Amino acid sequence: AGNIANSLGYDSERESVVAYGLIAIIQMTVTVLLVLVFGLIVHAPVEALIVCFSVSILRKYSGGAHAHDADFCTVVSVVYCTLAAVASRLLANVYHPIAMAVAMVGVYGISLWIIRRYAPVDSPNKPITSEKKIRRMRRGSFATTFVYLALQLIFYFAAGSNRNFLSYGISLLLGLSWQVLTLTPVGAILLNKLNDLPKYLRKEVSK
Repeated sequence: AGNIANSLGYDSERESVVAYGLIAIIQMTVTVLLVLVFGLIVHAPVEALIVCFSVSILRKYSGGAHAHDADFCTVVSVVYCTLAAVASRLLANVYHPIAMAVAMVGVYGISLWIIRRYAPVDSPNKPITSEKKIRRMRRGSFATTFVYLALQLIFYFAAGSNRNFLSYGISLLLGLSWQVLTLTPVGAILLNKLNDLPKYLRKEVSK
């Protein structure tokens, strides 16, 4: 970041922005690679990546509660994506079209309501104060969710010819569900509890 700032003549504030962006890119790359690796271990790499990208792309526009520590954020992301991938495979074995249709209506209906009510959710480090930016991010959240809905319908109707699409559709639902949960007060409380988990573990180890 220092080298980039020097070459472009940036001040210290812009250098900090560059550093933040580089850290975000590195963290995302590491997270995706780990999700892929663990997805391969549980024999569900596509499902794990669907969960990962469905969360991260929507989060770009909607914001949401997050882990306080970057490393712990990566751990939570990898664990959830892996468990959701496994759950998608298992649920695909008991898949029923009517149950899936009901789940789709419920998840997307609730998601659109939550986005309208809460998005975008900022953070203390990156507050969103501009009304123009808030409207733009909310529109982006709605647009992304409707793109997910289109993909969801493709997975749903293609499941008859290729059963892999059963678990792909479930993965997309689980990814969307997690992200919209982080927009709500309940999701924020849950992530705060998860943020405290390393402290409890360190105390137990010290004992």
